[in-house]
Amino acid sequence: MTACSPAVFHPAPAQEAAAEPALAEPTEEAEQAEQDGEDAAPLPALAAEVKSARESQREAAAEGASALEAAHQQHQEELAAEEARLAAEQAEAEAEIERQRLEDQAAQEAARDQDGSTEEREDDADAEAPTEADTPAESAPEGSAEEGTGEGDTGEEDTGAEDAVAEDIVEEDGVEEDPAPSAPSPEEPSPDESEPVQPPDASTDAPSFTGDLDDYLEELAAHYPGDISISVAELGGQGRTGSTAGGESRVSASTYKVFVAYGILDRVESGELDWADPIDGGRDRATCFADMLSVSDNPCADDFREELGWEGLRDIAAETGGPATDFIPAYARTSANDLTAFMTRLESGALEISEASRSRLLGALESNIFRKGIGAGSAGTVLNKVGFIDGYLNDTAIVRHPQGSYVLSIMSEGSDWTAISSITSDVEAALY
Repeated sequence: MTACSPAVFHPAPAQEAAAEPALAEPTEEAEQAEQDGEDAAPLPALAAEVKSARESQREAAAEGASALEAAHQQHQEELAAEEARLAAEQAEAEAEIERQRLEDQAAQEAARDQDGSTEEREDDADAEAPTEADTPAESAPEGSAEEGTGEGDTGEEDTGAEDAVAEDIVEEDGVEEDPAPSAPSPEEPSPDESEPVQPPDASTDAPSFTGDLDDYLEELAAHYPGDISISVAELGGQGRTGSTAGGESRVSASTYKVFVAYGILDRVESGELDWADPIDGGRDRATCFADMLSVSDNPCADDFREELGWEGLRDIAAETGGPATDFIPAYARTSANDLTAFMTRLESGALEISEASRSRLLGALESNIFRKGIGAGSAGTVLNKVGFIDGYLNDTAIVRHPQGSYVLSIMSEGSDWTAISSITSDVEAALY
């Protein structure tokens, strides 16, 4: 064998190079591409974030615009409601002005008629009056009223003046209202100091009281003419109460003046008002207060109403009366129950006024000249306030009966004073 050279078994360098995979050095282009890839990787996330922010901004802008539109719409609705309220108040004020104008016109016509009838009566009296020679002189007993001295002075001159004042009183509807003949003047003794007042007999065909006061009042209201509501509360004794249609809201007429009176008393006590303030026609507040209640003077009540304001009057009514009492420029409204509640609080001392103010209010009610309703039907001392306008006849009273005190309120439409007087007699007979 031929000996082989060891070089035969060693591959050539070129073959080794071909057999080994080539390891290329990274170029600048590859490095730049790799760097660009690394920098480009966060761009999708950033774009999504920007998109989300823009969407949030658009949503916020849309919500802001919606809220602004809603606020604008609410403002427009509030403006419309305010305009409607002002228009309603203007209409009510115009209605009140027209009512006052009609009242004044009716009062002037009634005054002219009264002046004419007074002159005719004076002429007739002069023609028919006997002369001194025809009339024998009579000596007056010592201390009698003809002497014109003492608290019991009821001379003809004073009585005539009181009658003239009473005849000139005109209530809200412009109808003359003569006081009952038995109405005491301020100088006359009160009923409990003289002979008892004899009320008219209860109607013979009136319903009989069987023990249930509510049922009895309902039967009485149906028995007499007109649409009638009644409320009664016994003070002391058995403490009985009853009503029929007592919570029904009705036109108050001048009974609303008891609420006005309370408001004036409250503000005088607080120092906001003073009794010496001039109010109407040279009258001071104290005089106007008495006239508003005793002769149902309207100008004084109107001035007081303006001082208290409609909202103030509504607050007073809610505090002292009840839910049915309200004040609007055209007509005030109340109920028999609300009036009874007020008068009960007054008589029992539950109103938040001083004893001096309470005495002033009770005294003014006791001197009221309109006595054809409860005053004519009761055997007790009556402290009352009436109201009448456009067919509404109302009377609310504290009655100090010899056998016990009670409060009675009667409100009616289409009825008469005789019915109210008779109802009073029937109720009093049932209680005592």
